Amino acid sequence: MSREPAPRRVALVSLGCPKNQVDSELILGRLRAEGWEVVAEADAADTLVVNTCAFIDKARAESVEALVDAVQWKKGGDGRQVVAAGCLVQRYGGELAREIPELDALIGLDGIQRIHHSLPQNKPGLAALPAAAPEPGPATGLFDATDPRLRLSPPWTAFVKIAEGCNQQCAFCAIPTFRGRMRSRSIADLGVELAQLAREGVVEANLVAQDSTGYGRDLGLRDGLAELIESFESLSEIPRWIRLHYLYPGRISHRLLEALARSTRLVEYVDLPLQHAHRATLQRMNRPGSVETHRAQLEALRSALPGAGVRSSFIVGFPGETEAEFDELCAFVQSAGFDAVGVFTYSHEEATTAFALEDDIPEELKEERRETLEEIAASAAHERNRARIGSTLELLVEGPDEDSPRDAVARWRGGTVVEAGPHELVARLAPGGAAP
Repeated sequence: MSREPAPRRVALVSLGCPKNQVDSELILGRLRAEGWEVVAEADAADTLVVNTCAFIDKARAESVEALVDAVQWKKGGDGRQVVAAGCLVQRYGGELAREIPELDALIGLDGIQRIHHSLPQNKPGLAALPAAAPEPGPATGLFDATDPRLRLSPPWTAFVKIAEGCNQQCAFCAIPTFRGRMRSRSIADLGVELAQLAREGVVEANLVAQDSTGYGRDLGLRDGLAELIESFESLSEIPRWIRLHYLYPGRISHRLLEALARSTRLVEYVDLPLQHAHRATLQRMNRPGSVETHRAQLEALRSALPGAGVRSSFIVGFPGETEAEFDELCAFVQSAGFDAVGVFTYSHEEATTAFALEDDIPEELKEERRETLEEIAASAAHERNRARIGSTLELLVEGPDEDSPRDAVARWRGGTVVEAGPHELVARLAPGGAAP
């Protein structure tokens, strides 16, 4: 009597942003639905998937390093295979195939939902897989709530991707060239997913997209994000906290502000990536705004969401950034009252309009400016937090502090979820590969 071969075992390294994490969850969900066993440690797997990031030079370097590490892992056992997936494959698949020939398969963004067709299952040995790159160009696919997912976040929180791609043309950003133009999921489909998450015990849903304010325009919705927020009021099953990420400055309508103010579902949180404050720098970045318009927008958002925690991000070292431009950025961050700030050094990216400019700020000066702005932002955030001493805040308690088990780690409604770092192998999966 023949015995059924054991199912193939897969582990995954997820790199990059929360949007990438959702892609990783779709990869694992699809493979598990097709009979694969998901495991939490690479040494327990026979297939290792590395979901890569290609946003900036440092992200690409981390992805290549992870792939090289995976190839070394492959050499440690018979029948192991390594799969490269995601953004780096979509953007540089041909180069990866040439430079890392040990890769067994290359899966672009449009291949994520079909990844099981590219990998052998239930075989004692591995069939040879051609490491052929996907067709070059931007992705076009879109998933929905029926696609199986295996969430990698802690059981109380989840990322919900409301759209794929981006229609903005920021001078420094190549994302539209490989993620493609914006494709929005329907309001009804997102309602189905939020209800599913609530039934699974999720209390915090984080809505993400490359440009959330652009949501729904491709569906013919004039104020799609406002309509989506308004639709939450009619849902009988929905996570307690809904957190909205990545508002694009200059695209926040009066209706959206009214929807934010009236919503009983959204937490008091503003995520507004401004990227700079000096008008001339922003013009070179092909971004809207100035110190004056930024302040007005923050005031309008704080009026709609009183007491909100406010997060932003900035790029230093963009071509032509003078000391005076940087000083104006520092002064703005000092006085704007941000609760959290991400600071990035400019990365000179192919397939962007800024690539035609001279990358004229030395790397040492970029790093110096990053450190300076981070110190200013941290000091300002510390003072803002001190002002909250004595107030009563609703908290989401996430568990004991690793450094002090007698203390608990918690976040308030205006505090963003902490994003996972690189090289986390099936992070936060329970032992044995069970879903959290």
